[in-house]
Amino acid sequence: MLISADGDPAETHPPSAVWHVATKELIAVAVWSQKRPGLGEDAEPTFVHHGPNRQGVLGVYDGLGGAGSRHAGHAKDGRHITHAFVASRLAHLTVQSWFAARVSSDRSEPAPLSVRLTEVLTKARSSTRNKVVGTLRRDFPTTLAAIEYRVDRKNVAVTALWAGDSRCYLLTPDQGLQQLSRDDSDVQDVLELLIADQPMTNVVSANGDFAIHEHGLARVSLPCVLVCATDGFFGYVAAPALFEHVLLSELDRARDASGWSRSLAARVCSYTSDDASLVMVALGFASFHRLRQSFTRRLRDLESDHAEVIAPIGDRSVFVAARRRSWELYRSQYLQYLDRSTYPTDAVTAPRRPAAAGEHGNGRPNGKETGC
Repeated sequence: MLISADGDPAETHPPSAVWHVATKELIAVAVWSQKRPGLGEDAEPTFVHHGPNRQGVLGVYDGLGGAGSRHAGHAKDGRHITHAFVASRLAHLTVQSWFAARVSSDRSEPAPLSVRLTEVLTKARSSTRNKVVGTLRRDFPTTLAAIEYRVDRKNVAVTALWAGDSRCYLLTPDQGLQQLSRDDSDVQDVLELLIADQPMTNVVSANGDFAIHEHGLARVSLPCVLVCATDGFFGYVAAPALFEHVLLSELDRARDASGWSRSLAARVCSYTSDDASLVMVALGFASFHRLRQSFTRRLRDLESDHAEVIAPIGDRSVFVAARRRSWELYRSQYLQYLDRSTYPTDAVTAPRRPAAAGEHGNGRPNGKETGC
């Protein structure tokens, strides 16, 4: 099934929207917010689950406002839209169609995702683009972070796919949040990336010279939560551990999936300075109550070791030292898949080049609700 959302006719361009679904097999929530209503560069998150195969995909997309700031045309209502705006939406649609082809029983193995993205974005490319500007900026640039999964009786096979600095995560009651993707940046330290935005060395674009990285985990024990997020969610917290604290503290306050999605939307609107999108699917939990209960101890550890230590600090030097201690305590479990992983060969459409100037980091489940 494709879990879709109905729009709200009362508000044409809401500042935020949420989706949520709960079945016997899964619980999914998605959040999307934009700083400039109608012009947000994050596309709405993807969540598609194919019931017969117990297979699904979730994903997020962040159009690059610097590299993709050029005019791409006008929407039907007259809005001026940019390459970044168009790129993230086309990536969203391409991932959904690529996944649909993969689970279709009457089709052969589809082209790799990188090839499909290049085909779609190249068709959108203007034949009259400025050749000089084109050497400095990419056509239709966007990040992408997606997780494809297949559930069996006690485990789930997971493949993280990404380009850019949007991220894929695994969240478990025992180990907490674990990053599966590696940012496409020359700087790899997660704390340094949080402190200072870095140029990206690889993003999806119509230029075609990008890679879709893959990181596969053949057997992840159930229950677990899969998470994809753009930097508007994780890039504006005070310390790396506090993104997980945002997810679990809002889970603890919620009574159901609808409440979790709504509280996450309100929370991210309160602290981010960017467009933000997030999608999560919880697998193997018997109910929302069991999901919430499973993470109670983990949340208490986050509060005592990180949130309650950092929140009251007013002095800058004391805060910096506390943030460093928090990261040193948190990093071992958080980075366990990155520190020990050997990634498979990347699917590359053409040789990559360094990021151009301005390339910085700065579907849809039932029950859509709008507004911050």
